[in-house]
Amino acid sequence: MGVRPWFVTAFGAVAMARLSLRFGGFRRTLRWARWYGDRVAGRAPRGVPDRIARGVAVAAAFFPGRAICLEQSVALYLLLRRWGHPATLRVGVQPYPFLAHAWVELNGAPLLENDDDMVKFVAFPEAFA
Repeated sequence: MGVRPWFVTAFGAVAMARLSLRFGGFRRTLRWARWYGDRVAGRAPRGVPDRIARGVAVAAAFFPGRAICLEQSVALYLLLRRWGHPATLRVGVQPYPFLAHAWVELNGAPLLENDDDMVKFVAFPEAFA
């Protein structure tokens, strides 16, 4: 049969992220995503991170009610970690006017984020996320 299409996989990850965040909360969701992703630690990375990120962005755009940045970021974090990429989930705020944002970094660089927008946010320490 081969590999499932990126869209279906990404759509499923967004759905799992939304359900987990809604019923388990942020801390449990993050713990589960780390555990699930670390099950393949040591394997060679699969897939192209930018392509995976675009797949999640497209799936989130078609998701019922649209997926917020936290749901998208958790889904992307989950897929990247699952496929062997050392991703980091980051959460940051803009103090005034108050805005919060979540994103995924790979090797210290945000994936699919506008650099001009990212300078507005002060990221919480990595241990928080």
